[in-house]
Amino acid sequence: MQQISSGVLSGGQNVPRPAVAPRNSPSPFKFLSSTSTSTLPHRSLVQICNAGFSSGSSGSSPSSDKKSNKKKARITRYLDVEDGSPQQSAEEFSGWIEMPDIDAIQSFVSKPIKPIILATGKAICLYKVGEQIFCSDANSTAYQYPLADANILGLKTGPAVESKLDGTVYDLATGRVMSWCPKNTPVRGFLGALKNKSEPIDLPIYPTKVEGRKVFVKLAKN
Repeated sequence: MQQISSGVLSGGQNVPRPAVAPRNSPSPFKFLSSTSTSTLPHRSLVQICNAGFSSGSSGSSPSSDKKSNKKKARITRYLDVEDGSPQQSAEEFSGWIEMPDIDAIQSFVSKPIKPIILATGKAICLYKVGEQIFCSDANSTAYQYPLADANILGLKTGPAVESKLDGTVYDLATGRVMSWCPKNTPVRGFLGALKNKSEPIDLPIYPTKVEGRKVFVKLAKN
């Protein structure tokens, strides 16, 4: 049996060695031989990636083109916004209504209560206490008496409004009844007796905000 040692058979015959490529020779598995990916423009790289995931045919069917165009149109609606397009104001969208002919300072100089009848026919009252403005329905809940001539009270719990007719007191921040038809005068004694069996009814209160000198009220939806 012949033995192999150092590439020579025992009989003295030379055995050819397999060819080994030099270390610095170019790799036969180089994909881009003339241009590296770092020098390719960005658009070319995107095209190569798209081509790699194609269905196999270079041309696309009409149905796939239509789907692609629809998808692009949907994306365009979100990305392409014209500056001149009409948009709903923040106040209208959120339900805030500007009070007509009301100045946050001048309108309350002579009197801290301002009754207003809106275009919808709804009647409300604005109250200015210090730097705050409150808003409620225009009439009391006990006898539907106008609050335009009511008394504003400064209580420990905060500002309140008192109906001049029946004396009912409401918290201006929450509308909660703090005193229901007290019998502290002869007339109020008679009116209070009529409401002995009636449950107190809170006064509807609406959020307000002031921007500059404009007053906005957010009315509850019916």
